[in-house]
Amino acid sequence: MFRKPRFSESRKPSKILIIASTGRCGSHMLGHALYKTGSFGFPLEYTNPSNFARWKRRFGIDDFQGIMTEIQQRRTSPNGVFGIKIHYPHIKQFGGFDNLVRLFPNAHYVLLSRKDVLKQAVSLSIARQTGVWISGQKPVNENPTYDFEHIDKCLRETILNNSSWRYTLAASGCNYIEMDFDHVRNNLFQSIEKIASFIGIEIESTEMPKEQATKKQSKYINKEWAMKFISDFNKADELLSNKGIGIAEKIKGKVKRLIQA
Repeated sequence: MFRKPRFSESRKPSKILIIASTGRCGSHMLGHALYKTGSFGFPLEYTNPSNFARWKRRFGIDDFQGIMTEIQQRRTSPNGVFGIKIHYPHIKQFGGFDNLVRLFPNAHYVLLSRKDVLKQAVSLSIARQTGVWISGQKPVNENPTYDFEHIDKCLRETILNNSSWRYTLAASGCNYIEMDFDHVRNNLFQSIEKIASFIGIEIESTEMPKEQATKKQSKYINKEWAMKFISDFNKADELLSNKGIGIAEKIKGKVKRLIQA
């Protein structure tokens, strides 16, 4: 987390890039590929609670905005771009999306998702059991076990967080584009060019990474669990039903408040 980046001078960003992400969507791969160009800052999960606690200890300050200012000064690239990766649940670290927008006004958002959300949910289930989120980490559990309920929870959570990002960005009038993980992985050069064009910067072809900066983690077990989940799934189940107030009721409540406003 604290590896020394190439950006040695303290800078105030002139452009903000936010990778709007969910767990296991490929944002780690994209963030490192963007960093390697030297033109997008270093888009990491700075507001992940465990990561943020380490930044807090490092700087010796308690103020959230103060910590974010310190991070921006250290992780803004020479062209003035600061990049950050934010999973939807991490918005609460800011005290709500309104505070996030105030801290990062006029930000450009890249909503990164995976078309195969079941594979993503299986990957999330495995990562939560093993503690391995990126290649090279030492597992806390080397023998993850298939658990239908756990994968089902991860799947519902992933779908809800993806939908929440889309709802929040659209309803707030934010400037965003959507990108698919598999397309980015298979067309990395073109994907980086698209993001550069989106935020209004130019990068030289010599700055483009020639290959992915991170290693693929999925193994045979991922495919095996996905197939077993499909076999175990009861197709009579109501999708995305929740205990207590349901998603439909929440949306109705929001729409009602908008009409009354």
